[in-house]
Amino acid sequence: MMRNRSLGKVVFCIENELFRSYLKSTLRPDDEFFIDYREFALKVAEDPQGILVLQSDSHEYDMLEMCKKLKRLFPDTIKIVLLSADYRVQEYAHTSIDRFIQFPVSRDDLVAALNDLVHKKRKILLIDDSRLVHKHICPPLAEAGYETFSAMDGQEGLEKASELRPDLVICDIEMPRLNGFEACRAIRRIPELASMPIIMSSTLGSLADQRRGFAAGVDEYITKPVHIPDLLSRLERIFHRNLVGRENVLIVENDPNIARNITTTLTKQGFCPRVCTGIKDAIKILQKFAFEAVISETELPDGSAIDLLRGMQSLPRAHRGALAVLTDHDNQAEVRMVMQAGAKGVILKPFNQDALLANIERMIANQRAENEKAHIEKYVSKASRKMALEKSILSGAEDTTRAYSRNASIFFSDIQSFTNRCERYSPRDVVDQLNTLFTVMTRVIMESGGDIDKFIGDACMAFWIDDEPARSSASALGFMSRIREELITMNKQHRQLKADPIAIRMGLNTGEVILCDIGAAEARIDLTMIGDPVNLAARLESAGKQYGLDNLVSEFAAESQFEGFDFRLVDSVRVKGKEKAVKIYELLGRKGDVGARQGDLAAAYAVAFEEYRRGNFDVAGGLFAKSSALESDPAALNPSLLLRKRCQVLGQKAPPNWDGAWTLASK
Repeated sequence: MMRNRSLGKVVFCIENELFRSYLKSTLRPDDEFFIDYREFALKVAEDPQGILVLQSDSHEYDMLEMCKKLKRLFPDTIKIVLLSADYRVQEYAHTSIDRFIQFPVSRDDLVAALNDLVHKKRKILLIDDSRLVHKHICPPLAEAGYETFSAMDGQEGLEKASELRPDLVICDIEMPRLNGFEACRAIRRIPELASMPIIMSSTLGSLADQRRGFAAGVDEYITKPVHIPDLLSRLERIFHRNLVGRENVLIVENDPNIARNITTTLTKQGFCPRVCTGIKDAIKILQKFAFEAVISETELPDGSAIDLLRGMQSLPRAHRGALAVLTDHDNQAEVRMVMQAGAKGVILKPFNQDALLANIERMIANQRAENEKAHIEKYVSKASRKMALEKSILSGAEDTTRAYSRNASIFFSDIQSFTNRCERYSPRDVVDQLNTLFTVMTRVIMESGGDIDKFIGDACMAFWIDDEPARSSASALGFMSRIREELITMNKQHRQLKADPIAIRMGLNTGEVILCDIGAAEARIDLTMIGDPVNLAARLESAGKQYGLDNLVSEFAAESQFEGFDFRLVDSVRVKGKEKAVKIYELLGRKGDVGARQGDLAAAYAVAFEEYRRGNFDVAGGLFAKSSALESDPAALNPSLLLRKRCQVLGQKAPPNWDGAWTLASK
């Protein structure tokens, strides 16, 4: 079979296995095939050129949303063909794809459609009774790659428009048989040409003439003589606008004339409208597709706009959209009622195109702002938002750096044996596990009054700010107690973590920190905490590995909380770079939740540690041997085993001026 080489690069993302095999066996060997639609998105990002042929039964909506984004990013270099068994998808997708083909399709029909897409020229019909105008305009348009057709009066223009179905019409006003206004109105009555772009070109340039033109359905108005570069620029802008779909708008309207007027107005501005007549159909459509805006009459054949709102509120958040209600001027009580129920806008009838567009644009802009705010809040801490707002309100145009002293409890966590986990799982599985963990941790941190500072790989830094240090440490310790139980539940419910559970190490410290802007003032600023208390919290998280513990808490966080939580005094240490020793504790749990074995362990360990602190290393070593039997895993690394070995070393050569503090050699 002869293979067509004139199509250029073609990338296929075909989910149907039989059809994919069929195409692979009949098309060019250099055509690229993908099953996962996310893989083809990465391919496009690397080289945004060529034709994309897409088909999916299970991810069709996701593909359409990606097509819309691709068309916005690469309108001039990518052509998209969608294969779908659902002919109704064409109505939803027509402004974000170049060609819709009913699936399944034969190889020959598909190749013919691709050839037509690549080599087809846009058809422009010029309606003007002056041959000089045709000679002036048609040759440059042909040279620019357009296919031109001529009509010498309004009636002939109407007939040719009906026959040719052009992509655009350029129309004069003063002509025999039908003038330009009459011809444009007649063309607009042809359903297939209702949204086709029309440019009116005339020597009549008064404001009244222009108003008559726009009332007749004209999209743009230019005065003669026509400046060719300006005309070509307008054509490029119009076709680019019409090709690249904007937001999806669902119109719930039982009156076909009103629905047609709204659809025509929105389509001209690049929106992607779809019409249905009742609430039941609207909810079915919204369940499958996402619409940024919904326009509905207050009274519908199967209910009211309030009933529609209730149905929309049961949908996933991404599929709800913002509702604008059509109502009469004299129905203010109804307006207040639907706005209170959750509508985002009201369009009063009778309305003109400008009023309709202004309402929809404003409503979508507000909805987008709300969504963007919600997305941004996922990426910045509450403290960051507060400081950004403060700077915005108080600083004016000044780009000042802010730094405050705050009492805070600082928390660090890390996944135990994360490197080995990365070797056992695919990148996607690792990211899924991380996101599962951080979703749980973020929820519990927020519920305890804390704030996320940042995620660093598998590590998390969080903080609790309070003018009273004891309150912040109580909240942080409450989180640490609770997160253990939450992680047990998470591991049991996750398909991979059931057999290979995630365990984390935690470090906590309380103290006065510097809350400040860090970064490049002109490019990127992060709000974070710095200071010795932050460094100590990070050291404690890391040191947990040396003791075989899942948490270490500084004396500054623990010693005000002995009435509410049970701890074990683990050690007295000097961290690297510091001379003053710090007592470090293991959080056992809330008072009343700690078992008898843990209580016995803490008591036995405390007796051994007191002898160790006094320098009685032989006695302490024997006592640590006894407490070791009470550890959760006596054979594994634990504090009793570690300090027993340390006593053996220190007993052979006791250090001078021993004060019971051990220097941590590493960070």
